[in-house]
Amino acid sequence: MANSKIEPGILSIADAYETFFIDVYGVLFDGVNLYDRALATLEELKKRDKKVVILSNATQISSEAKIGYAKRGMIRGVHYDEFVTSGEFLHHTIKNNPEKFKEMFGGKADSVKCIFLGNANIFEETHLQKKPLKEADFVYVGVPRTSYGAVRIDDVWDCDGNRVNMEDVVDCDWTKLYDSEGRQGLAEFAGQLNICLSLEKPLLIANPDIFSHWPYGAGDSRSSIITQGAIGAYYEKLGGKVVYFGKPYPEIFEYARQSIDVRGQILMVGDTYWTDISGARACGLDSALVTETGAACEFLKRMDNSLSDDEKFHILFEKIAPKMAKMTSSAYPTHFLKYFGG
Repeated sequence: MANSKIEPGILSIADAYETFFIDVYGVLFDGVNLYDRALATLEELKKRDKKVVILSNATQISSEAKIGYAKRGMIRGVHYDEFVTSGEFLHHTIKNNPEKFKEMFGGKADSVKCIFLGNANIFEETHLQKKPLKEADFVYVGVPRTSYGAVRIDDVWDCDGNRVNMEDVVDCDWTKLYDSEGRQGLAEFAGQLNICLSLEKPLLIANPDIFSHWPYGAGDSRSSIITQGAIGAYYEKLGGKVVYFGKPYPEIFEYARQSIDVRGQILMVGDTYWTDISGARACGLDSALVTETGAACEFLKRMDNSLSDDEKFHILFEKIAPKMAKMTSSAYPTHFLKYFGG
């Protein structure tokens, strides 16, 4: 692709679409604060009579997400029409289509063991029973945390003191990796996963993202920390079975379509090629990649400044994305945005 045009923000192309699916982390929110002009831009879309669905891989139930973002000033009806999370979609499927849920595991799936920080309310009002690991039919993976907290994917080193690229972390042996402080959080994860593997327990992942931009350490610093998708990808590498809910899989896009009275052409706006953009493309939707915030920015900012935008995008889509993706697509985004609210 040559001469990729980067628009300043979503309002530059808004008139071409009637419905918008918009990611949260990396597009509207940095893990602590909403980005500048995020609320004003969402409100302008609504004033232009656009349909807006916030479509997130968050594992919260949608009602909790709405309350949380309302405290930050993002109000349903003013800034968006509906808030769809992968946690909500998972809860809906278990509760309303239990046989379909069981089919995804290829057999019995009536009991669950939660590891890490689980969203237990996902399983409320469902047929599932919580049981110890040995008795559970499958394991639900919550937000991955070690004995010391979150694990950074941008601070990983091998035994020889070489830094491991973010896109290569999942393919490494986690038992032999360290962070800059000598901690082996990935080895802790590997130990838990090996226990699950020895018991032949399938994993349930409700957030396929490999990492998320999140506050880490003292002050107002941000880092890229490992999320559930990395756990799932590594477990599959070990030979385990994983069932995924959320972007990039088509079912959640269809669920989002059904959440409101969709009209006209839909545009998916995201910061992550291998979930937001690849998933939209697989569903036949146009897409817009945000380049100055979120996941794409984490990779682009590390590239040689002498490279053109097109050269950087080629590296991101053709070399990095295949290592990070559960679904891949050779198609580029329909649009590039510097910021959502530029």
